[in-house]
Amino acid sequence: MNPIGVTPEQADDLGELEFRELADNAPVMIWRAGADKLCDWFNKPWQVFAGKSLEQLLGYGWAEDVHPEDLERCVSIYESAFDARTTFTMPYRLRRNDGEYRWFLDNGAPFYRNGVFAGYFGSCVDITEQRDIQEHQRVLLAELNHRVKNNLQLIISFLQLSKIRAEGDEAKALMQAAISRVYGVGVVQDELHKHKTGLVDLGEYLPDLARTLLNVESAGAATLEARTQCVRVPFQLASNLGLIVNELMINAIKHGQGATGTVRLQVLQPEPDLLEIAVGDSGDGFSPAMLALDAPPAAVRGLGLIDALARRCNARVERSNQNGARVRLVMPIPALPASANEHP
Repeated sequence: MNPIGVTPEQADDLGELEFRELADNAPVMIWRAGADKLCDWFNKPWQVFAGKSLEQLLGYGWAEDVHPEDLERCVSIYESAFDARTTFTMPYRLRRNDGEYRWFLDNGAPFYRNGVFAGYFGSCVDITEQRDIQEHQRVLLAELNHRVKNNLQLIISFLQLSKIRAEGDEAKALMQAAISRVYGVGVVQDELHKHKTGLVDLGEYLPDLARTLLNVESAGAATLEARTQCVRVPFQLASNLGLIVNELMINAIKHGQGATGTVRLQVLQPEPDLLEIAVGDSGDGFSPAMLALDAPPAAVRGLGLIDALARRCNARVERSNQNGARVRLVMPIPALPASANEHP
C-alpha cells in the first residue's frame, strides 16, 4: 500500500532512494547489471575502493581493475551464469585506488521484475586476510610434512641397519615388518597432505594409498582391484583407516599371495550414515582358529593393530574366507560440521 498522497511513480522513486541509501552504507561492495550483461550501477563503497566515478565503472569498466591473471576466468564465469540464469560465486583480485590488488569473493544472483528476467545483483566481500592466513597455514603444513617425512626416513634407515645386523630369520623378519609399517605411516601422511579441505574422500584416498603400498611391498607385481564410492570423512578418521589399510596390504603380501596376485578393495556407503571397507586377497584364507576369534569389539583381546585402530573408529571387524582372506569393517560415518566445506 502506498503512503497517503504519494503516487505510484513517487513510491517507486522513494523505494529506489531508500534502496540506494541502504546499499551505499552497506559494509560490502554491491553491483547491479541489466539483462544485457552490462553493469548499470555500483554502490559508494565500490566507487571509493576503485577511486572511480560511477560512469567509469559502468558497462565493463569494472573489469579494467580485475587482475590480468583472473580476468578471463572472471568474465567467463560471469557471462556463463547470465546465459544460464544461475547464481555464481567466484574469487578474484581487484585493484584498489592505490594500486594494490585485494582478493574478493563475488556472489551474483539473477533478479526478475513481474516474472521477467531483469538482470543480476551481486556483492563482493574482501577475503584478502583469510587467504593470507590460509597461505601461511599451507606453508607451515608443507614444512611440517617435509620434516615428518625426513624423520620417518631416518627411522627407516636405522631399522634397515638393524635388519642387516640382526641374527636369525625371525629377527630380520621383525625388522622388515617394522620397516613396512613405518613406510606405510609415511605414505598415509603423504596421501592425507594432498587433501586441502577439512574432509577426505575415502573413494579416492584409500585406493591411491593401497596402490602405492602394493607397488612397494610387491615390487610392482601385485595389482589392485578397487570398487569404491565417494565417502567424505574427517582427517582423523581417514588417518586411522589409512593405517588399517596399510596393515591389510602388508598382510595381503605376506600371507595372501598378494605379491603376485590381485588384492581387492571396497569402499562403500550402503546407507547414508554407514561406511563399509573390505580388503580381500587370493591366498589360503584365515585359519579356523583366527576366524573363531571374531567377537564384538568389547570382547576382543590381542587381535593386533587392526582391531585396536578399528576400536578407535567405532568399527566392527569381520573376518571371513571368500576365495582368500577377507577383512570387512563396518562403522558409522561421523556427523560432519556445517563449516567443513566452507573455504574461500
